[in-house]
Amino acid sequence: MREMVEKSIQLNRELISLLEKALESNKAIKIGWGKGNDPKPRDGEMGVASHLPIGARVRLLGDISDLVAICAEGGNFTLEGDASGLFGAWNRGAKLVVERECGARLGMKMHDGMILVHGSSGAEAGAGMEGGLIVIRGSSGKRCGAGMKGGLLVVMGDVASDVGTNMQGGRIIVNGRCPPPGEGAKSVPLDSETFSEINETLSELNIKIDSDAALIISDDDHPTIVETPIRGIDSQFESITIVSTGNPRLHEHAPLDLLTLLQLRGEEKGMLLPLPIMPYLPSAKGLKGVFIDRQPCIVDSNPRSIDLLKISETNIHDCVEALSGAGGAVLSLDELPRMNDAELDALITLVRSRLDDEKFILLEGCVDRISLIHRFAAALDCDGTIANTSTSAKLPASAALPMMGLSAREHQLTRKGVFQGLSIPWSSSALDSLVVCSAGAQFVVSNPFENSELPKNSKGISDFVENWLSELDSEIRGLLIEIGEDGIDQLNRKHLRALDSDTANMTGIRLAGYDRPMPQWLGQ
Repeated sequence: MREMVEKSIQLNRELISLLEKALESNKAIKIGWGKGNDPKPRDGEMGVASHLPIGARVRLLGDISDLVAICAEGGNFTLEGDASGLFGAWNRGAKLVVERECGARLGMKMHDGMILVHGSSGAEAGAGMEGGLIVIRGSSGKRCGAGMKGGLLVVMGDVASDVGTNMQGGRIIVNGRCPPPGEGAKSVPLDSETFSEINETLSELNIKIDSDAALIISDDDHPTIVETPIRGIDSQFESITIVSTGNPRLHEHAPLDLLTLLQLRGEEKGMLLPLPIMPYLPSAKGLKGVFIDRQPCIVDSNPRSIDLLKISETNIHDCVEALSGAGGAVLSLDELPRMNDAELDALITLVRSRLDDEKFILLEGCVDRISLIHRFAAALDCDGTIANTSTSAKLPASAALPMMGLSAREHQLTRKGVFQGLSIPWSSSALDSLVVCSAGAQFVVSNPFENSELPKNSKGISDFVENWLSELDSEIRGLLIEIGEDGIDQLNRKHLRALDSDTANMTGIRLAGYDRPMPQWLGQ
């Protein structure tokens, strides 16, 4: 693990411990000063002081990197120094202060609370905010207030181009120079009532805006509407099958090894999958059965100690307690805001600091971005990746097999110890799971209820998943016996056959009857 990641995790865990004691005794916390109150500023830590609870009071000295004080529920946090990107994102009620400069996307998607920056901010300050107050005493970068839905953003200095672009609500006040608003926003006169109201709001900060300040609001006459395309697939694995490579059929009583070992990167320790599948479920609450007790799942909430918690924008604010008891986390990059390498590194570090030691971190994303997912995983010390076959392009699921394999080879995932999974948007069969394993992945992710109605109680869910796993177990055993292989780890691409030339051309899998890849694949 890199030195800065270790420093950040150590600081976060130290802060979590101090917060528990400080809340009990109603005391404030100071970090960055020695016992004699001599300055010992922090430098470059990331993902610091997330999920602050109500009543917390924290003061930190130093220049800190990305994702500082995100997902705060309440309390007060003051940074005596500079902050990088996404400071105070998803704030729900805290008062956050930066005494110097701040990076891009300050207060992104905050719901409530206040953020005060004494210096200037980077691009997209207040992007997507839905409520609360952001005050920037200096200047702000491009696309200030982009995509705002509510709240008030005040910039006392100048703003760069495209202010308020794609606004849907809220108000932006620019007290300095302001270029023409971006698409979906408009500048309107600041009437006396609004002028008095905003100055009254700012009075406790000893700040006043001028009467000629610019007021930017959404342009309801020319709104910008974004319709997100539905993700899906064109077809399943109907045109791919499993064959024997020439081995005789096994005896029905032959011992079979269905276990798949997922190892922590660079470690011998890991997690055993009894079947090469991870069920994706809304919650692991109440799961009980012979198979389900041993089978790790990917869940949105209530993970068991063997389960991985899927983190998306819908649960990032409430994931702390669940992470403490989970077997690891899956960061769904397609369900989180776009992040650069440094910001994603900070999020991974934040999650690691909330997990116990030696727990898994996986990255998930659509297969049409799999090269990016693999690059992130390799560079940021992740343990594994999950390629999601469901995309807005609606590619055939079989197209994911070569895309995943070629990218993994390019980024040398096997040599670096990064394992792979493939997520499919239908309830997996035994044949589906063996196809995925033969193509080079270690497991398939599937929702067992994709083709069925979700039972109304936890016992019904548990019983359904238990029966599904039991059927998969018996069918996988039957298939392995038939093709003459005694374990999952014996499978490779030689066991796959494409049933039509289109699939063979697209995937590089041997065409049934021809029993060789199509000519264009022979040079790969």
